Amino acid sequence: MTFLKRLLGTALGIVFLLVAVVFASIALGIALAVGMVAWGWLWWRPRSLARRHTIEGEYRDVTNLERLEQRGGKRL
Repeated sequence: MTFLKRLLGTALGIVFLLVAVVFASIALGIALAVGMVAWGWLWWRPRSLARRHTIEGEYRDVTNLERLEQRGGKRL
């Protein structure tokens, strides 16, 4: 094997390695972007559903509870 073939093989190996690193980083960036969009949608969806199911109005507590003054206990 000549020196020129070794040099060419090394250069091609480095180029292929760089191409693989660039492709992997682009794929990772796309995967992270899709994951963040999906997370944001899943986080936002329950918030809008909770707003739709909220019933606004007044309520009154009708339980028969004793007042503190009527308990007959010790006062501080």
